[in-house]
Formats: sequence, structure tokens, C-alpha cells
Amino acid sequence: MITSEGMQFDRAVITGAAGMLGTALLDRQPESLTVTGVDLVDGDLGDLAQAEAVLTPHEPQVVIHCAAYADVDGCSRDPEKAFHDNALATENVAKVCARLGARLLILGTDYVFDGTKRTPYTETDPPHPLNPYGESKLAAEQRAFRALADLLVVRTQWLYGPAGRNFVAAVVQRAKDQGELRVVADQWGSPTYTRDLAPALWQAALAPARGIIHLTGSGSCSWADLAEEAVRAAGLENIKLERISAADWPTPTIRPSYSVLDNRRWLRLGFAPLRPWQEAVGEYAREYLG
Repeated sequence: MITSEGMQFDRAVITGAAGMLGTALLDRQPESLTVTGVDLVDGDLGDLAQAEAVLTPHEPQVVIHCAAYADVDGCSRDPEKAFHDNALATENVAKVCARLGARLLILGTDYVFDGTKRTPYTETDPPHPLNPYGESKLAAEQRAFRALADLLVVRTQWLYGPAGRNFVAAVVQRAKDQGELRVVADQWGSPTYTRDLAPALWQAALAPARGIIHLTGSGSCSWADLAEEAVRAAGLENIKLERISAADWPTPTIRPSYSVLDNRRWLRLGFAPLRPWQEAVGEYAREYLG
């Protein structure tokens, strides 16, 4: 049993449990909790009746909602699917949690911002998404807050880790296959390792904090900086890396050029920062990509 300022938790559910972050959460779960993972095969959370059927039998006291349509370009091609899988599904999960009296943590994104600020975004900065993915994730936050009081939104970004597709693994594989890379150098964020993020999310989920918190790996960089560090850590030598502008990379999606998130609220709540991104990328590349 986990106790936090009068709250007692025995049972938790992870949605999107087969995904990269869901897998890390299951792997790093507290020993004293009974944790159940659910995923697409269990039902469509965008349908309220199915969301009820997926969650209710487990009688969760805490739900960490990782399930999402996170293909940013896919969301641009199919905004309706983005809204269904992100906004509507999150709203339904929040409604079920409200009925069950369960606490809910949902994952948010830096893409709720437009990147024009040029300094790290705080939780109180007004959102202004540039693309359907960001719009659907902002709608998810707003709808969840209307449905449920005991809600925590943790916005994070640039996730990578084992058990899923991610930028770090992709650039290392491309470097192995082709010996050269072209990587965008004028978009900035904070790489976040799922195996670092997962235990921090458990801390947050089992604490009394509500509202919005930003949480990422420490430090920031461009995509090109991240690629360079990843291939170096993977032991690849003599890789040609061309730094290009976002305007030179074909994509249907407008992305923020600077969406670094300010983690100071996380620190003020007494939690420890996540590792510097270089250290975490190095560990991931050596252990999983070398």
C-alpha cells in the first residue's frame, strides 16, 4: 500500500501499456502496488462505454494515462483520429476516474506551445499549438480538467527508450546503414529517457500534486545535437552529419522551433531533477543501440 497525505493506493492502471513509456512504467512500478496494464487490444478508450469496460473491472485508485496517437505527422494527415485518440479518449478516461473516485495522471506535450517565446515554457504560459497533434493534446488537458478534480498533467517531450520507435534509435540505425545523417538543427527541446521519466511519474502519481507540471531530462539541445551525441555514444566513428534547417526537411507538420519546458515547479515540489540528457542518451545508446 502507498500512502500520501491521507491518500492510500493499492491498485493502479496504466493505459498504453504496450508503448514505450507504458512499458517503462510497468517495469519500474512500485512493489507495493498491484499494477495492471491495458492497451488497444482491450478496447477503444475513445468510446465511453468501452473505456468503462476497460478500466472499471480493475477498480483502480490511480490511473496513469499514456495511451495516445503520438505520430505527429499522422495527426496532421488525420486530425479526426488525433482528436478521437487523444482528446476524446482522455476525456473518457477522466470521466471513468471521476466515477470510480480514482486519481488520474495524463501525459502532456511541449507541442501545446508555438515556440516563439525563446525561453523555457512554464506551466502558466498560454498554450498556442501549431498542429493537430498539439491541438488534440491541449483539448485532452482541457476536457480532463472539466471532468475530474484529482488530475495531474505532466507535460514532457522528446521521449526515447527501449520498447518503442524513437528518434535516437532511428538516427543510430540510419547512421549504421548509410554512414551519414541530415538532421534539423534549428528546433530545440529536452530529450527525456523513459527509464528516467517512469519512476518520476510514479512519484508524481502517488503524491497530492494537481494541475500541470513540466518534467523533462535536464538541459536542452537541437535535434542535430541529440543525433551527434547518440551516434558518438553508440560507438559509431566517422559519421557525416549535415545540420539542416527545418525548412529543408519535408513534413506535413509545422513544429515549434523552441519548446524547452521549464522544470522549476517540479523542483519546488521537492522532487529531484532528471539526469542531464547527455548522460541518459549515453546510457541508452551503449546498452540498447551499440
